[in-house]
Amino acid sequence: MRLLRTRVLGRSCVAAAAGAVLVVPLASAAGAADGGAPSTPAVLPLPALEPGEYVTLDGTFQAPALTTTVSGREDPGLLLTTPAGPDGVAAAALYDNAGQVVWQQDGVYLNLEQVTYRDRPALVLYDSMRAAHLVLDESYTEVAAIRLQGGPPTDGHDIAFSPDGSRVLVQGWVEVEMDLSPWGGSAQGTVMNTIIQEQDVETGEVTLEWRALDHLSPGETQEPLVGPDLFHLNSLAYDDDGDILAGFRHTSTVYKIDSDSGEIIWRFGGENSDFAFPGGAADMPSYQHDARRLPDGSLSVFDNGNRHSTRESRGAVYTLDESSMTATLTQDLRADPPVFSGIMGSNRQAPNGNQLVSYGGTGLMVEFADGQAVFSAQFDNYASTYRAERTTADWTGTPATAPEVVVGEAAEDGSRTVNVSWNGSSEVESWRIQAGPTEDRLTTLGTTPKTGLETAAEVTAPEHADVLRVTALDRNGTPLDSRTLTVTPT
Repeated sequence: MRLLRTRVLGRSCVAAAAGAVLVVPLASAAGAADGGAPSTPAVLPLPALEPGEYVTLDGTFQAPALTTTVSGREDPGLLLTTPAGPDGVAAAALYDNAGQVVWQQDGVYLNLEQVTYRDRPALVLYDSMRAAHLVLDESYTEVAAIRLQGGPPTDGHDIAFSPDGSRVLVQGWVEVEMDLSPWGGSAQGTVMNTIIQEQDVETGEVTLEWRALDHLSPGETQEPLVGPDLFHLNSLAYDDDGDILAGFRHTSTVYKIDSDSGEIIWRFGGENSDFAFPGGAADMPSYQHDARRLPDGSLSVFDNGNRHSTRESRGAVYTLDESSMTATLTQDLRADPPVFSGIMGSNRQAPNGNQLVSYGGTGLMVEFADGQAVFSAQFDNYASTYRAERTTADWTGTPATAPEVVVGEAAEDGSRTVNVSWNGSSEVESWRIQAGPTEDRLTTLGTTPKTGLETAAEVTAPEHADVLRVTALDRNGTPLDSRTLTVTPT
C-alpha cells in the first residue's frame, strides 16, 4: 500500500503527542455531486483486525493473538499479561474478554499487575533491561522505578504494596560462599541468598531487610545441592495482619514472616511444614507460585506440581486452621484436559470473586466460578505469560498520546480505508469520522464501532474534503480525544 504523509492540525482533550500519521486525499462518494449526499454509507465498518495486521502500528511490536471462550459469568475486567515467545522475551499487554488487545508495550517485561500507588490506580511491571519495577499511571506514563536498595540486583518475580499504600516489598539476591557439606553438598558451595526489603514508598527508606540464610537451612531445598539457586523466592504478599507471606519455589514452602522481627511464624508445605494436610502429600503444593491470602482467610497458590506423582498443575485454595495447624484443600482447579506447567503460573481472585488460574508456561488461562470453568484464554503461537490477573472497576486507561490514523489509497468507487488506534484507551466504544474543506467546516460522515486495538472502516467523503478528524467516543457518545489532519501529499 502506497501512503502519503499529512500534517496534524490539532488534537482535543489531551496534549498532542509526536507520532507518524499517514493519510491521502479523500475522494468524493459515488453518485455525489458538488458535495451532495453520497448514495452509499459514508462510513462502512470493516471486520476486526488480528495482531500482525495492524497498520497504525506498522514496524512496531504487535502483541500475540489470544483466543477466548466466554460464558457470561466471567469477570468483566481486562486481562493483565506478559506474553512471551519461545525465546522467553516477554512484552506487556492488556486484553479484553473477546481476546482483543487494549494496550501493548514492547520490552523485556515480567509480572504486570494493577496496584494502588499514591492513592491512585496504577500498573506495575518489571523491566528486565533496567532491573526495576516500573510504576505506570492511568496514562501509561512512568511515574516511579522501584529497586532494591544497597546494590544487589532487583529480582522481578514479585513486588507487593501494603494495603494502605505506604510500604512496598521488593526482592533480590546476593551470592555467598558457604560450606554445604553438612547437607551433602560441596564444602566450597555457593548459594543465592534471597533478600526481601520493605521500603517506605515516599522516601525509599528501608524499614526491614530479611535474608534467607539467617532463617532458612539449605537442607530445606528440594533441589540438588549442586547449584546456587536453593530457595528461589517467587511471590511476596502482605498477610491480613501486616506480616509477610513469602513463597519459595525450591522448598515448596510458603513462609509467614513477622514484619517486625523477621522471624518465621510458620511454614506451609515443604519438608518442615508446620501444617498437616488431611488429604496427605497429594494435597501439598509442589514448586508453587503466587501465594495469596484471600478475603475469607483462605490461602491460594498456583501449584505447579513438579514433584507430584502425576505431574499436573492446578490452582489450589486451602482453608487454614491456625489453632490445630491443619490445611484443608478446598479448591482444586485444573484445566480440562489437565495440563502441566513446570514454570510460572498464578491463581488470582478476580474482583467478582472468581478464581483466574494462569497455567504458566502453557499460555493457557482459565477462570473458575464455584469450581466450574467459565472462561478460557489461550495465546496463539506464544508459549507463556508469567502471570495473569484482572483489572478492577476503577481502572481507566487514558493514554497520554493521541490516536493514530492511517488512510489508504482510493478504490475504484472512491472509498478509502481508514485505520485508527488509541493504544491503551479502555473507554473507547466507537470512532466518529468527519471531513471538510477546513477545520471549522467539517461534516460528520458517520461512526464505526471499535473492534479492537485497531479499527478499520471504509470512508467516502465529499469533494474538496482536505481536512479529516477522527474522534474517540465513549459508550455515551462523549468525545474523549481526536486527531485533526490536513491533507498535504508529498
